[in-house]
Amino acid sequence: MKEVKITKIKEVLSNFDNCIKNKKPFSLIRFGDGGLKYIDAIYKNDRKFLKEIITKEGIPDNKVINILNLWGFFARNANYIDSPYIYYSGKFWERCKKKNKPISSTTDKKMKKWKELYDIAEIYNNSYCNPEINYLVCLRIGRNKNLLDIMKNRKIGFITAVPEIHDNLKMFNIDVFNIVKHYEDHYKNSYKNIIKIIEENATKYDFWLVAAGELGRIYTGTIKFNSGRAFDIGFMAEYWAFGNIHSRLSYFIKPNPNNNLEFIFTDEGSKYKNNI
Repeated sequence: MKEVKITKIKEVLSNFDNCIKNKKPFSLIRFGDGGLKYIDAIYKNDRKFLKEIITKEGIPDNKVINILNLWGFFARNANYIDSPYIYYSGKFWERCKKKNKPISSTTDKKMKKWKELYDIAEIYNNSYCNPEINYLVCLRIGRNKNLLDIMKNRKIGFITAVPEIHDNLKMFNIDVFNIVKHYEDHYKNSYKNIIKIIEENATKYDFWLVAAGELGRIYTGTIKFNSGRAFDIGFMAEYWAFGNIHSRLSYFIKPNPNNNLEFIFTDEGSKYKNNI
């Protein structure tokens, strides 16, 4: 596999922080395996699998291609997008379901051909980040600044289906914009309202955090398009709300005993500290 440069966490956060300070537009968009599966299902015209995805994510059948086109547009204009290359580089832990349980061969094949799938969707951007960056930016590594440090004394908009985070993040200045959960017709019941909120308020916040599934990539891109700053935080919202962390990650990172909103490395995870 051809070597791909993955921007280190410290550099991503420094760039993000500088954009906030200087009021410059910013977006970080992650596609992960979910985005690859969506692209692959469209490319192969796998109607059965595509139906499963769009039913869960609340995407109307007649908007499937439009959503894909918007992904491409916003990804081409993002500061960073993720690349699964890191899982196969030997410099980071491999993608797995949980300890000693690999992902399915089908998912593995899609992730290995990520660049081909990105090209199909016209996702052209060479500024790559780690797909797990939403968790990694919340690591406490020595004296390095993490996302929680950046959140202090900033006004933040948070788009999420778990409004419960507000109680656990009450030390921060956060306005939560709630969306419906999976299988609740996201596009029909939340999408237009959130787009309107973004268009009217993108620059009223120092930055936005977005945890909104497949449509969330459009929210993140729309925020930057409207001169705001947005970071795709994904399932970190679930962690902040309920303390839930994917089993695949618990072997490598764990809650910081001094602050359970952030993580520290486990002994196994610390092996990769210099590479992230």
